[in-house]
Amino acid sequence: MKVYYIGLSVSTHDPALAIVDQDGTILFAEATERHLQYKRAPNCEPDNERLPSLLKEYCDPDAEFVAAINWRKFSVRSSRLLCQLGITSAMAIFNSSDTDVRFNTPYSLRTKMINAFAASMYDRLGVGFTYAMKLGFPGSRYSIRHFPHHLCHAALASYTSPFDEASCMIVDGAGDFGSFAYYRYREGKIEPVAEHKGFASLGRYYADMTWLCGFNPDKGEEWKVMGYAPYGSLDSRCYELLKSIFTFRRSRIHGLSNKTYQEILRKLQHWLDNGTLDTANLAHTAQQVFSEILIEAVRNFYQLCPSQNLAMAGGCLLNSSAAGMIEENTPFQKLYVPSAPADDGTALGAALLAYHENHPGKAPGKRFGNPYLGSEIPRVKMEQVIRIAAIPNLEHFPGTIHTETARLLSEGKLVGWIQGKAEFGPRSLGNRSILADPRPEGMKDTINARVKFREEFRPFAPSILHEFGQEYFENYQESPYMERTLKFKNEVQNKVPAVVHVNGTGRLQTVKAEYNEKFHALIRSFHGLTGIPLLLNTSFNVMGKPIIHSLEDALSVFYTSGLDVLVVGDYMIRK
Repeated sequence: MKVYYIGLSVSTHDPALAIVDQDGTILFAEATERHLQYKRAPNCEPDNERLPSLLKEYCDPDAEFVAAINWRKFSVRSSRLLCQLGITSAMAIFNSSDTDVRFNTPYSLRTKMINAFAASMYDRLGVGFTYAMKLGFPGSRYSIRHFPHHLCHAALASYTSPFDEASCMIVDGAGDFGSFAYYRYREGKIEPVAEHKGFASLGRYYADMTWLCGFNPDKGEEWKVMGYAPYGSLDSRCYELLKSIFTFRRSRIHGLSNKTYQEILRKLQHWLDNGTLDTANLAHTAQQVFSEILIEAVRNFYQLCPSQNLAMAGGCLLNSSAAGMIEENTPFQKLYVPSAPADDGTALGAALLAYHENHPGKAPGKRFGNPYLGSEIPRVKMEQVIRIAAIPNLEHFPGTIHTETARLLSEGKLVGWIQGKAEFGPRSLGNRSILADPRPEGMKDTINARVKFREEFRPFAPSILHEFGQEYFENYQESPYMERTLKFKNEVQNKVPAVVHVNGTGRLQTVKAEYNEKFHALIRSFHGLTGIPLLLNTSFNVMGKPIIHSLEDALSVFYTSGLDVLVVGDYMIRK
């Protein structure tokens, strides 16, 4: 009998769903926010009303199903217990004397609210999956398994990596016990090495710095701190204060007491309020401290578990500025970070753990960790639009869409580009992208003003043909998922100013034909026209919304923004 493994990330933020078949092949993986079009989908279950249709699309009816949950049983139950005891009940939160909902300190109002959300998620845990089974697969056997949260991160990082063996490090906001976890990956097996226990957390630290800088981490605005940081400079007083938060003893990270940490946050807020600390300088200093602590933690891990290869995951690995420093500043020679290192990725990690639990010791075949695992816009949808909507300026370019699009890009047009399956993870990698010519100096401001409607300080990413990586970047490293930020060489910065950040860096995407054939062909055509082997690439959305999911979403953004061209498969719509 065939067995399908349904991975569910039931975290209070970034829920997701994944499907793995009986051969260990990944059939589907997608964050819940895409389908709901609700940024980060907080407190939403992944096994929602969409699950029955997904299972019918990808799974045989006469099969066994295993739901794999990305948290231990006791983790979700402990949140439920806190609520039952009244500690995190609605009235307890309402009557709390703590009026600041921003910071992630122990016993804070915010921490109580997160536990309350987790408790409500526990009440609904697996209900959607069970309903889908009863509705669409009434004769099938099914079961539910729970896995440690950081092990789910480690499974994603290890099993999708190109490595036969590696050290695996998880750096997160929080897990079942703490925020750091260490593993050894070898011959298809993941072995625990050590796990941090306690409240010290780089993820929580960065979220708190995001609040202090005036942004909202609940909306994923840590990106803004990274983009804002190069506009500031190091504040020595702030640096000493922030560096005191974390210490290392015997390769273990330790944090300050709750009281002392709260005092530091209050002091920083006071400095911001009285004007003695500039917000940009706080962002710069907070980012530098984050990077230094992460690098020190990675170096210590190498002493504990040496290897040439390092696989990493956890929400902190979305910090591409720090990730880009790891290979150059630690003894590890090769770094792998998956396309979805945060909690959405643990849905796939849990599904892979359940598969390997049934197939112990089976090593995955060597392959590129394909990020194109999400939904595909059905061709029938485009045919329906053609037949009914009477859209003007709609053309069909079978086999030549990349050359026609490259020509329009070289003329300065802003293009929405949709191909195949959506990316799994928060970054557009050439299938759900807004693309532009990187040569005009004012292109960044144009896109921010006409399409993205976001802050002018936020940079855009370069998607570059791999064979030109060393020509454009210092100490070039492959970065297939935009997972690391590198320094542009001085002599090329004036060629592509729209993708060069104020500090001379770019969060690049390495593009190869084997990764994404159509996107590679598009950039190659653009290079043939302009001599520039890269494009400006940003996610197909507007600020505050997830990346588009349906054709209707795409048309909505296209007709309510300053995009000039929309490409869906081989079809093109022009304004």
